[in-house]
Amino acid sequence: MLPSLKYDYDFNFNNDKSSRFIPFIIGFLMYSATIAIMSCIFTHNLTSDWSKALCGRVTVEFQSNADRTEESLTEKQKEEIIKIIRSTAGIKSVRQLQEEDILKIIEPWLSGTAIPDDFPFPTIFDVETDRNARVDLLMLSDKLSKISQGVRIHDHANWYAPILKISNGLFSFAILLSILIFVTVCATIIFITKQTLTVHQNIVKILQLIGASNSYIASQFKRYYFAIGVRSSFISVLFGALTVLGMNFILSAELLHANTMKYLLITALIPVITTILVVITSKNTVLFFLNNDEWVN
Repeated sequence: MLPSLKYDYDFNFNNDKSSRFIPFIIGFLMYSATIAIMSCIFTHNLTSDWSKALCGRVTVEFQSNADRTEESLTEKQKEEIIKIIRSTAGIKSVRQLQEEDILKIIEPWLSGTAIPDDFPFPTIFDVETDRNARVDLLMLSDKLSKISQGVRIHDHANWYAPILKISNGLFSFAILLSILIFVTVCATIIFITKQTLTVHQNIVKILQLIGASNSYIASQFKRYYFAIGVRSSFISVLFGALTVLGMNFILSAELLHANTMKYLLITALIPVITTILVVITSKNTVLFFLNNDEWVN
């Protein structure tokens, strides 16, 4: 049941049967804006995490048996490779990945498949580069190919760039969608307020005849739409919280964790902002129509 906010109105707003659906309409728009804003933040955080993890990193891989022999790289060759990589301008650090590290990387694609003991693991080096420097990977590849022809250098920035563009596009779209939702809220309130003024035009004329100011009449509507905003907020917060907790449970098998509070705060904040927007829009709409005598059909 929606919360009840009772005021002493000069208008009998309850006679307008269509008003009973307004809290649900505004509540749905609040919920939609909440989801859009949370999508913006989630996309931004995900892109930021990827950027920190991948930007400035290069993987140097030597395929097993690349020289058509059964011999893998010797320890002396590995030391020479590390020496060459470290001596390259713009390289900050280099680390050889062990077999257990490689298994962790490819584990999601194994689907429980056992790997034989004699599986030819490639020799992989994780290289950290200076983000402000340009590393000549072509020259590095040429030097390393003298040790083994099976060298491959993977610059994560090359395949991360398209993902970043897509992510930024989704972020921009979510922002645009949020703005459109707020504009829709304002347009809905303007339309409904105009209709409500028309329905109660006789009472408005009486109040004006006995000396009521336009500000007084507008304050009546402001309190009425504030009550609607509170009811709508109740709907939005309820469904928003259920959405956040449900997604947490699906993704991490737990209802609450560190990031949950951030999204729950958004779930509570967006309805507050929307309610303020509803109140301001309704008051200014009434004042506009009354001051311009354009509220009568």
